[in-house]
Amino acid sequence: MNDLDLVRTMRVDAPIPSQRRLDTGREQLLAAIDSPSVAPRAAGAGRRFGGVWGLLLAGGVAAVTAAGVAMATRTGGSPVTLHNLTPAAEWAKYADPLVERAAFGWLPDGMRANGYVADSQDEKYFQVTARTGKAKGGKSVTLTAYERGTEPPLGYLPGGVPAKRIPAMPINGHRAYWIFKPDPSGQSSFELRWQYAPNRWADLEGDQIPGDSAELTRTAYKIAESATFGGSRPIALPLHVGGVPGGLQPDRTVLNNGAYGQVSVIIGYFAEPSSELGIGIVESDLRNNTKPRPNTRLRGYPAYQTPRLMYVYGVNGFDVQLSASGSILAELNRTGGLAGLFNRMTILGVDEANWTTNPVN
Repeated sequence: MNDLDLVRTMRVDAPIPSQRRLDTGREQLLAAIDSPSVAPRAAGAGRRFGGVWGLLLAGGVAAVTAAGVAMATRTGGSPVTLHNLTPAAEWAKYADPLVERAAFGWLPDGMRANGYVADSQDEKYFQVTARTGKAKGGKSVTLTAYERGTEPPLGYLPGGVPAKRIPAMPINGHRAYWIFKPDPSGQSSFELRWQYAPNRWADLEGDQIPGDSAELTRTAYKIAESATFGGSRPIALPLHVGGVPGGLQPDRTVLNNGAYGQVSVIIGYFAEPSSELGIGIVESDLRNNTKPRPNTRLRGYPAYQTPRLMYVYGVNGFDVQLSASGSILAELNRTGGLAGLFNRMTILGVDEANWTTNPVN
């Protein structure tokens, strides 16, 4: 299972998992959100958190407040400064939160890249997925490029079995090994890892790909050998939001652009010790009857609003979910809280021609 498998559960009614649930491990998390793994695969430490708000959080705490400016330092990371928004609003400049650091070259017929994840939590990586079909049983290929550093952990296979390096032929002359190798039994999954440059690693995962062991091996190598890394193309998103407090950097950005027949976006921010901001949109689904019942209207749209959580329905074909807490929420409250943030949002619809590569501020 890759991140887009989890993102498909990001409906506007999805609950926010507690930190205790996050700590119970990947297998229990998948069960908690009713999204069982469809393929044996390794679960690397510190990555592949699910696509719901609570999964944007990371550990490590140290914060002080002085002169109205909150300073937060993440363990193992850079300081985060939350700048107060003046009545005129301090419009921080943000780079595009989703940049194509890796890309497919060749893909099997009928497949295209339609899901992206940029994660800057403990184990930083960029991930691109190609998936077919609207159901969870469709074919999928996922390429993960890790930020420069040491070899990522092997993690565990489902059932708690420690993953091991399985010898593999080099990829473009670079060291490679299987984490989950195609076998003669006819299973349709694999995970291949290689060191595509000094101190840079990539994983390629396939699921429900047709073919026997030899055919799957050829498919995996053809995809891996044609993949490219180190790109800088910004990926456009179907929303724009202004008034995000300055000094924040997105911990996690997810675009589902047609995988599972749906368009959805998550942009998540986190500041120590326990402050977060989640911005998400998902295509409206009239068949979903489990949404919180509206208790107000915002800009004419039916909405459900609490001080920390908000849903707004039917905005240019999308449902909007906003959540905030701690010092980030305190800053937003200076300019109208979550309602004020929604008032500064523009939903750009499903036509990619209207999307923007500068979605924040």
